[in-house]
Amino acid sequence: MYKTGVYFGRFCPPHRGHLYQIIQASTKCETLVVVISDNKNETERICKEAGLPTITYQLRKQWIAQQVQDMDHIKVRVLDETNIPEYPLGWDQWAECIKKVVPEGIDAFFVGDTEYEATLRTYFPQSVIELFDPVRTRYPISATEIRRDILNNWHYILGPARPFFAKKVLIAGTESCGKTTLTKCLAKLYNTSWSEEVGRYYADDYLAGDETIYTDEDFGRIAHLQAEQDYHALRTANKVCFFDTDAVATNYFSELYMGHRNKLVEAYINPDRYDVMLFLTPDVEWVDDGMRLNGDQSRREMLHHRLLDMYREFGFGDKIVIISGDYNQRLTKAVDLVDSMLKLQKN
Repeated sequence: MYKTGVYFGRFCPPHRGHLYQIIQASTKCETLVVVISDNKNETERICKEAGLPTITYQLRKQWIAQQVQDMDHIKVRVLDETNIPEYPLGWDQWAECIKKVVPEGIDAFFVGDTEYEATLRTYFPQSVIELFDPVRTRYPISATEIRRDILNNWHYILGPARPFFAKKVLIAGTESCGKTTLTKCLAKLYNTSWSEEVGRYYADDYLAGDETIYTDEDFGRIAHLQAEQDYHALRTANKVCFFDTDAVATNYFSELYMGHRNKLVEAYINPDRYDVMLFLTPDVEWVDDGMRLNGDQSRREMLHHRLLDMYREFGFGDKIVIISGDYNQRLTKAVDLVDSMLKLQKN
């Protein structure tokens, strides 16, 4: 057994092939160091070419560390390649950097690409170079292929990384416009997770049902609880996740109940969290569930435009898709949109 082994790569993103090699290598070492190589400019370039947000080294380290967190002899570290010439140049500088990242000394390198083997033997003549499954027989995938087609390679992406790549659909609108119903229906149809509207139950859970005693802190807490619930929903998402309202809606209700907007809430508003927003019109029948206040149709219309303007004000304009009609029409329109986003083929 080797004392210290190294498995290195960009891991952009980390996938099951990487994990298989990590686990295999870890059975041969007292300590396995997984080294994430990162050139900030190169990472930004390849992600932009794939139409993805930048997959920072912090994210990659989080994802791999979460995946192996109960395997104490596996360590995850980062090698900053920003000032090193891009591969295949810069081996002199890279070799010196990895010696600093792994000061314990490197007894063995585990590599999955034959192109690294000869060069590593030149720079690390005392280290064993173990070549592992270079033709990728078990997991025939690469990070490059995943970046080109995230959704069709979903099953290869490590679980902790999937929330980053999942499509995110916000469903919004005023009271009694079918948000909760549509959110649940879509989540069930796409076999995925969803996040419910926290504010809907907050008064019962924290104010003994008395909506006359809201404070500014309550609305800040609602926004925080909503964000936490959204995060947990994303962790189990299957390619797409659905969200029933967000902090803009919480801010809207702060205006209704408190007479002003809430800076605590506005800190949670971020249109970049979502790929699309389905904004439901108030043209379905009003349902009085005991918690709704604005059933008059003229007032429903007025509040609909008020909330829509608020979303536009906070930068959601190019993400908004207006959904109207009866419940069946709404569902059909939403399914067509999500199918298109997921590039699903029609039967």
